[in-house]
Amino acid sequence: MSYVYLNGTFVRSEAAKISVFDQGFLYGDGIFESFRSIGKNLYQFSHHYQRLLQSADALSYPVTFTQEKLEAILLELRERNDLNNAYYRITITRGEGQIGFQRGMDNNLTCLILAREFQGLDSNYYQEGIELQVAQTRRNAPEAINPKIKSISNLNSLLGKLEAKAAGAFEVIMLNNKEHICEGSASNIFWARDQWVFTPGSSTGLLEGVTRSTIMRLCEEKLNLRVIMGEFKLQDLQFSDEVFITSTSLEVIPVVKVNGFTINQGTVGSIAQRLREELHQDMGIGVNNA
Repeated sequence: MSYVYLNGTFVRSEAAKISVFDQGFLYGDGIFESFRSIGKNLYQFSHHYQRLLQSADALSYPVTFTQEKLEAILLELRERNDLNNAYYRITITRGEGQIGFQRGMDNNLTCLILAREFQGLDSNYYQEGIELQVAQTRRNAPEAINPKIKSISNLNSLLGKLEAKAAGAFEVIMLNNKEHICEGSASNIFWARDQWVFTPGSSTGLLEGVTRSTIMRLCEEKLNLRVIMGEFKLQDLQFSDEVFITSTSLEVIPVVKVNGFTINQGTVGSIAQRLREELHQDMGIGVNNA
């Protein structure tokens, strides 16, 4: 038996119900954040909380809970579910409303928080590397959908993920409408050459991941590598020493092949390996946080 937090109450998962008129279900009118805890340490939660508020503000959601209140809820949910290292997802929608174009926008929000034990990937992915495929689906233009909103309306990424599955690849690279490298369907992308690390900038329309920011910091603080953000084309990857992708759940995964082109003769690079080690240090993995 597990618990979720729904609209102010801790309820058993099997008993949790949301209205069929919920605007998130009907219109994808919702936002989310996902993050991890190591023991009781809610890793980088202040950054996730600020991004949640940023998304809420963009959609005129009247979010009233403080960071401290939300932290208390998360830690109680961890205790109720008897979790050690947890993976959380907070989902907020505009709540129960009406059907139709003239629907009202002033509804009571739906707030759902899920928590489960974090299950990482098999170590082979990190030791042997993965393959990326370039998606035909383009990333939404920032002029159409503000990339600062982490929306549950994520069909664009789903289409990319389906392309990866069809191609037998682990993940895709999504380009924007100007043919610049943007991001993965659910990850950010980096590549290294000499003592430089490159990654797409915000102008490409990517979601600026919290883990992305952490990796950029660790590159410069721990590995003495300069990070360059900008607008890049696919051919830039072909001249790289190594490629890797990052996310909250994936951490840092090395890439050995892109669209059939082999990176670094198919050998996993040292930068990705070192960054994952530094990320674990930063998270406190291996430290007693119970």
